[in-house]
Amino acid sequence: MSERPIVDVAVGVLVERDAQGREGRFLLTSRPLGKVYAGYWEFPGGKLEKGETVAQALARELHEELGITIGAAHPWQELVMDYEHARVRLHFCKVYEWTGEFEMREQQAMAWQTLPVQVQPVLPGTIPVLDWFAAERGFTGATYTVAMNCLDEVKWDADGLVPVIAQEQSSGDVLMFAWMNREALQRTIELGEAVYWSRSRQRLWHKGEESGHVQKVHELRMDCDNDVLLMRITQQGHEPGGPGIACHTGRHSCFYQRLESGAWVATEPVLKDPKQIYSK
Repeated sequence: MSERPIVDVAVGVLVERDAQGREGRFLLTSRPLGKVYAGYWEFPGGKLEKGETVAQALARELHEELGITIGAAHPWQELVMDYEHARVRLHFCKVYEWTGEFEMREQQAMAWQTLPVQVQPVLPGTIPVLDWFAAERGFTGATYTVAMNCLDEVKWDADGLVPVIAQEQSSGDVLMFAWMNREALQRTIELGEAVYWSRSRQRLWHKGEESGHVQKVHELRMDCDNDVLLMRITQQGHEPGGPGIACHTGRHSCFYQRLESGAWVATEPVLKDPKQIYSK
C-alpha cells in the first residue's frame, strides 16, 4: 500500500433534475493548462484547506473555478486514487441547486453530459463515478468514449498482435503474459477490464469469462519501442482481501516456477483447485 500522505479533495457532481426529481445531465469540466492531466475531463472541485469541511471546500472551489454559488452538497461516494503526482481521497458530493452564471475562470471548458460521456479523454478518477451513475440508472455498456487513434501507435507484429504483461497494482507482482490484437486492446480500454486474444482458440478472451477472475485495469503503459504493453491491474478471485487468482492452475501468478539448482520448482501455493474454478 502507498506510504504517501493522502490529500483530501472535495468534488462536485452537479446534476440536473426534472420536475419529478429524476436525475439527468451532469457537468464535466476540463483540467486547465499548467495542471497535471491538462485537457482531461473531470468533475470540478479542489483540495480542502486547513479547517474546512468538504461542503465548505466545495462551495469555495466551485465559486473560484466556475463563478457559481451552490446549495446543499449531498455526500455520495469516496474514492482513493494513486496518481503519480499525488495520492488523493476524493469526496464526491451531488449538487442539485446553484445560482449565478457559469464562468470558466481558469480558462477550462465545461460540458453537460449523459451516459456514455462523449468528451475525451476522461480522467481516471472520473471513470468510477460514471460506473456509479450507470448502476443507479440501470445503464449498460461503455460509460465513456475513447479516442482510438492511440491504437495506431502500437507496433503490431506480423500476426497483428502485441505482447502484454499484467502486473498487480497493489503488490507489483507480475501475474501473467498474454497477447492482444487491435480489437482486444480497444475492448480493454472501453471496458476497463482485460480482454486478450487467445492464439489457441483464435478468438477474443475476456479474462475471467469462465472463472470469474476478472482483471480490473487501472493503467496501460507502452514501452519505448511501442511493441510491448504493461497493464497495472487488480486481479479478482479467491477470498475477499486475499490474493487474486490469475493462473489457470489456481495460483496467484502464472510465474510460480523458480529455477533452483538447475530445476524448476513451484514456489506458490494453489489457492483453489482448477477443477472447482472451471466446473461450470
